[in-house]
Amino acid sequence: MLNLIKKHTKNYYIFLFSVLATVFLTGCSPHTATGTWLVSEVNTNNYSKIIVHFEPKLEIYSAQSNKPALYCGWSGANKSDIILECMSSEDQKEMDVYQLNVTDESKAELVYKGEVIAKFTRSPES
Repeated sequence: MLNLIKKHTKNYYIFLFSVLATVFLTGCSPHTATGTWLVSEVNTNNYSKIIVHFEPKLEIYSAQSNKPALYCGWSGANKSDIILECMSSEDQKEMDVYQLNVTDESKAELVYKGEVIAKFTRSPES
């Protein structure tokens, strides 16, 4: 009886280790949107660059400043898109919701209130 318990306990630990390793390895890969995105077309907000970090934070830069125009937190909407909750560097009381849609491996669109407000290409350094 003791041998049977030891055998099942060993199998249980092997199974548990396998599940945890799988979850860890799949859960830690970066989102498709992670990286640096450079503006590809002139836009009315003069956004020039977006930096999407591995951890859920992001900065949107304007062409007029080296300081971020928007500071954002992000969460994955799906495999290719992320939802952004952003506040202006000037008005840190108001939060706006944006979406960054990765349309293919090297292109993305910044969407605000259902409208594409800027288009970006992935930086070669990403």
